[in-house]
Amino acid sequence: MVNGGPGAGLTADWAVLGKRPGHVMGYQVLDGSMPRDRAESYLWGASTGTPESRDPSAALPWRVFFGSTSTDPTPVCATVETTWDGSRDGTGAPSYAWRLFLLDWPQAGAARLTWSALDEAVPRDERPLPAGSVPLPAPRPPGAQLASLIDELGFAWAAGVAALLLDDRRVALVPEPGANLPDVTERVRALDAVCALLPYGCRAWLSAATWTGRGEHDIRLVFTAAARSGQTEVRLGAGPPPEPRGEVARAYLAELLRLNAKQHTTGALVAHLLSSTDVIPGQNPAEALRVLREADLLDSVVEAVRQGRGDLNDVQRVLERYPVDAIGTDRLAVLVPYLARCAALSGCAPEGLALGLLRRHRSPDTPTLLAEDVLARGSTQDSLTLARGHLQVMQAVETEQPGAFDVLLTALASSPHQDPEWIGTLAYVTERTMGRSTGAADAAVSGSHPAGLRWLRTWLEDRAIHHHSAPLLRLVACAATRPAGELTGWLRFAAFVTGQAGADVPTERDAAEFTGADEDAWEVALGLAATARRPEAVGLLYPRLLEVARTRGEASTRLPAALDSLVPAGDAGLVPTVAADADLLRVLHGHTRGGAPSGLSLACAPYLPDERSREAYASRLGTRLAQVPEAERAVVEALLGTEPDRGSMRLLAPLTQRMPSLAHPLCDGLERRLVDNHTRWLEFGLPADLLALLYTRDRLRWLRPVVEFHDAVSAGVSPAGLARVIVSGAPHGVFAPQLLSAVADHIDTSGAPAAYALAGELRLVRQDLDLALYAALRGAAETRHVAHTLDEFHRDEIRRHRRLLGEPRSEAPSQGPGPQPPTVQAWAAPPMTPAVTGPRRHAQRSGPLAWLRWPFHRPDWFRGLR
Repeated sequence: MVNGGPGAGLTADWAVLGKRPGHVMGYQVLDGSMPRDRAESYLWGASTGTPESRDPSAALPWRVFFGSTSTDPTPVCATVETTWDGSRDGTGAPSYAWRLFLLDWPQAGAARLTWSALDEAVPRDERPLPAGSVPLPAPRPPGAQLASLIDELGFAWAAGVAALLLDDRRVALVPEPGANLPDVTERVRALDAVCALLPYGCRAWLSAATWTGRGEHDIRLVFTAAARSGQTEVRLGAGPPPEPRGEVARAYLAELLRLNAKQHTTGALVAHLLSSTDVIPGQNPAEALRVLREADLLDSVVEAVRQGRGDLNDVQRVLERYPVDAIGTDRLAVLVPYLARCAALSGCAPEGLALGLLRRHRSPDTPTLLAEDVLARGSTQDSLTLARGHLQVMQAVETEQPGAFDVLLTALASSPHQDPEWIGTLAYVTERTMGRSTGAADAAVSGSHPAGLRWLRTWLEDRAIHHHSAPLLRLVACAATRPAGELTGWLRFAAFVTGQAGADVPTERDAAEFTGADEDAWEVALGLAATARRPEAVGLLYPRLLEVARTRGEASTRLPAALDSLVPAGDAGLVPTVAADADLLRVLHGHTRGGAPSGLSLACAPYLPDERSREAYASRLGTRLAQVPEAERAVVEALLGTEPDRGSMRLLAPLTQRMPSLAHPLCDGLERRLVDNHTRWLEFGLPADLLALLYTRDRLRWLRPVVEFHDAVSAGVSPAGLARVIVSGAPHGVFAPQLLSAVADHIDTSGAPAAYALAGELRLVRQDLDLALYAALRGAAETRHVAHTLDEFHRDEIRRHRRLLGEPRSEAPSQGPGPQPPTVQAWAAPPMTPAVTGPRRHAQRSGPLAWLRWPFHRPDWFRGLR
C-alpha cells in the first residue's frame, strides 16, 4: 500500500457506518475494506453525535481527522465524514452516515499527507466504493498553501494554538460575536494549518473536527459555537490565545516566534516540521521541541540555553555539526559557560558528557568566556560559587588545554570591577580547595587592603590552618617584594611573626588588624611566632592578649600553653620586656579564672641574668600593671611565691621604686611569710625601704633586731657589737623566738667559743642577761640542742684545764647531758643593774636564776688559755 515518497499514489481503507433503509435497529458498519471491529473502533471514536441545531455552522457535512483512538493507539492518518442523504429509518428519523478513510502511518508519513490534502483526495461522489482499498490521487505538496494560510490567520495566533495542543489542552475555536465560521473546507484548511506548526509526527495523537455534536469526545481541536467544560476557548482571528502552562510548551511557542522573526518566511518552517514524520508520543513534548530547534539548530539551541532551557544533547548536536571556530564568539559565550556549569554539577566526572564536550571541542577563548560569565554576575555569593565551579572545570581540562586554569584565575582576580573582598575570598578558597594560585592573584590580594583583609579572614576561619600556613607564607613573601615602607597593616605584622627576612618592624596597630580578623587570630599569631622564634610578638599582641587573659571563655584556657611555647621560662635569649608581658598575662589568666594565689608565679623572673635585665623587666611590669591595678596583689603573690628565690627577691627593689603602690601589698605578703618562716625569707635580704615599712608592723616587732643581728654577723661585728644588738632586741630581758633562733644559728655556725665571748659581753652590758639567754636557749625546743652543746663544751674545757694545771680529777668524764633544769616560765633577766666596773669576778648568784650555772661562770678563768 506504500508507493514511495511525496507525490506517489496512495490507497486508503474505508468503511461506512449507518442504517439500512427502513430499519429501526442502531447504527452499524454497513460496508468497508477493513475488519469490522477495527472499523468500528475508528468510526465510533470519531463520532460526536448528530446534528441538533439549526445554526448554519452546524450544518452537515462534519469532518473529523485523527491519528489514533483511545481503543487503538496504532498511528494512522484517517478522516471520518458525517453526512445525510435525506433517508430515514423505520421510525422516520434521519438516517445519518459516517464514512471512514484510513491510511496506515508509514504510507501517510512518506507522502507527508496532511488533513487538507486527505480531504481533497478522498472521493465525495455517491458512486459505490470498491470492495478493496480505495486508490487516492497523489496529493499536491501542501506546505506553501498551509504557510500562506498561517500568515492569514496570524502567525502568533496559530503558534499559540499549536502550543496549547502541545500542552495537552483541548482547544475550542469559536467565532467572534456576531460572526460566522468559514465553510467546512476552509475549516479543514485552518485546522491543518494550525497543526502544521507542530512536527508531522505529532499527528499520530492529534485530532481535529470541523464541528461536533453534543456527544462526549476527546477530540483536541474543534470548531464550535462555545467551549465546553474542559476545553480552552480561542476566538478565531481575535487576540492571542492563552499562554500554555507547561514549560516545554512555553519554550516551543517562544522558539516558534523566534524562528519566525529571524527567518521572515513561514514556508521553510512548515516544510521542516512536515518533514519530521517519526512518531512523537503525546507524552513527550520535548521531542517536538527538539525537532523544531533542528530548523535553526545552532541559534535555537543557543537561545534555549540563554533562556535557561538548555539540553546537553542539543548542545552536543550543535558541536558535532559545526566547527567551534565557525560558531562565533557570541554563541560560544552562551554554550561554553553552560557546559562548564553542567560539568561542575556532575563533579567534573571524567566520563561526563559536558566535560567530554569541552575537551573535544575546545576553544582558546574558553577561559576568557568563563571569566566573563562570572564577572557579569557581579561580586555575589552566587558568582563566587560559579567561579569555583568554572575553575574546577578548567583544572580538569588542563591536559588538553594547558594554562587554562591560570588564565581564568588571573582574569577573575585582576578584574577592576570586582569587589576586592570577593577577590580575596576567591583567591584563598581556590588555593585551599584546589591547591592552586597565580602570581597575579597573589599580587591582587597583597596589593589591595580590602582584598587582603578578606583573604586573611577566610584563612583564619579555616580551622585547619594549624597545618596549613603555606598560603600565608607565600602571600607574605609576595608582599615582601614591594618597595620598602609600602608593606603595612596586617601583612607587615604577618611578615614579622612568620620570620620573613628583612621585614619591617610592625606596630601594635598592625597586630590589632591581624587579630581583629577573627576571634582566635591571637592564638594563630602566637603559634606562627613560636615557629619563627619571634617572642617579641607578645608585646605587639599585648592588648588583645590582655583581653583574652581577663575573660573566662574557653579560648582563654589555651593562652598559657601558647605563651609557654613562645616565651618559655629559662630561655637563654629571654628578652626582659617580653618576659614581663608573658608573666603578667599568665598571672592575670590564673587570677581571672579564680586560681589560688599560691599557684601563681612570675615564671620568667628567676631567670633574668643581671641587674639591667631586672630593671627592664620591672619597668615593663610596672607600666603594664598601671593598666590593670586590680591585679597588683595577684602579681605580688606570684612574685613572692611559696618559696623565695634570689632572682625574684632581687626584683622587689626596682619594682617598688617604679610602683610605690606595690609596697603595701608586698608588705602584706612578706608579713605572712616572715611570720610563718622568717629564716628562709630573710636569707636573700629585703630592700631597706620595705624593711622600714615592715618594722612598723605589730607582728614584726622582732624583725629589726633579727635583721640587725644577721647584718652584724655578716659584717663580722665583734661580740660586743653583737651583744648590743641582742640587748636592743630584748629590752626587758625577753627574747623573741626569732631573735633566739638567730643567736642559736650564730652559735651553731661559729661554735661554743663564740657563745663564751658573747656571754661575757652580755654580762658586762647587763647583769644576768647571759644567764637569761642560756635559759631561753635551753627552754626552747628548737634551740635546746645549742644549750646541750655548750654544756658539753664546758665540761670538756674544765677537764682539759685541770689536766693542764695538774689538779686531781674530781669528777668522772661526761657521759651525756647533765641533769635538766626545771622548766623556765619566763625567759627574763632580773632588773638592770650597773655593769661591773672593777676586776671581773664571779658574783654570788641569787634570785630566780640562782640555780643556773652559765658554763663559763668564770669568764676570766679560760681567758688566755685557748
